Amino acid sequence: MANKRKQQTGCAGRLMSLAAALLLLLSMGIVGLIVLFFVAPERLPAIDSLNLDRLLPKIDLPELLTPEEELPTLVAAIELPTNTPTATEPPLEPTWTPLPVGPSATPLPFSTLKPSVTPSPLPIFPTKTPTPTYTPTATNTPTATPLGPTATPSPTRSAYIFTKTDNSPFYLQNHANNAGCGWLGIAGEVLDLNQNPVSIGSYRVHVWGSGIDERVLVGSAPDYGPSGWEQFVFDSPVMRDYNVQLESPNGTAVSQIYRVQTRTTCTENLLQLNFVQNH
Repeated sequence: MANKRKQQTGCAGRLMSLAAALLLLLSMGIVGLIVLFFVAPERLPAIDSLNLDRLLPKIDLPELLTPEEELPTLVAAIELPTNTPTATEPPLEPTWTPLPVGPSATPLPFSTLKPSVTPSPLPIFPTKTPTPTYTPTATNTPTATPLGPTATPSPTRSAYIFTKTDNSPFYLQNHANNAGCGWLGIAGEVLDLNQNPVSIGSYRVHVWGSGIDERVLVGSAPDYGPSGWEQFVFDSPVMRDYNVQLESPNGTAVSQIYRVQTRTTCTENLLQLNFVQNH
C-alpha cells in the first residue's frame, strides 16, 4: 500500500510540474506578443494571413444583433506616455571641510623645587689672644779672631786621584800647528799636587766618541806644556761630543769620564782640558 501511495504521489507531482511548465511558456508567449505590439507593431502578422476563419467558428452577426441595435463604438487605444529623460544635475564639486581640531594638550607644570634651607651663619666670637711673653734679646758674644794669614780650604777629595781643573774645559784658536781652521782637536796638560807638570809618559789620556777611540801619552805635545797632550778629531770646526779620561800606563782609570763638546767656529777649534792631582 505504501508503494502504491508513493507511485500515485509521484505521478501527480510530475503532472503538476508539466502543467506549470506549460503555463509558464504560455505566459511568456503572451508577454512577448504584448511587448512586440507596443514596440514594433509592424512586425505582427496580418490577421487575414492567420486563417482565423478556419480556426474559429463562423458567427452570423444578423443572428446575434438586430438592425435596431447599434454596434459598440471602439475606444481608441490608450497612448502610453513615453519615457522622458530626466535632466540630471551637474555633479557637485566636493569641498574640503576641515576636521575639527581637538583641544591641544596642556603641558603639565614642572615640579617646582622647594627652596633649600640656608643655614644661618653662626656668630664668630673673637678668640682669646695670648699675651706675648717677654723674650730676652741675645747679646753679641765677641769671638776671638786668629792672628796671621787666612787658611785656604783644601779641595774636596775625589774618588779618583786626578780631576779636571776648575777652568776646564775652555776654547782657544788652534795655535800648535799650521793647519789653522782646517783642524779640530782636544788637548791639555797634567799637573801634580804642587801644580807642577807630571813626568813624561807617567800617564796617558783616553779620547773616544763620534767615530774615534785613541790614547795619547802625557808629554807627547810640548806646545801645551812639559806634560802636554793633544788628539786630532776632525779637519774642520764641527759640533761633536767626545769622552775624555786620564789613565795609568797600564789602563787603570785615575779620573772620572768627562763629556765634552766641540764648537763650530775657527776661533774655538781647540778644546783644552787640563788635569790636576786631587790627593
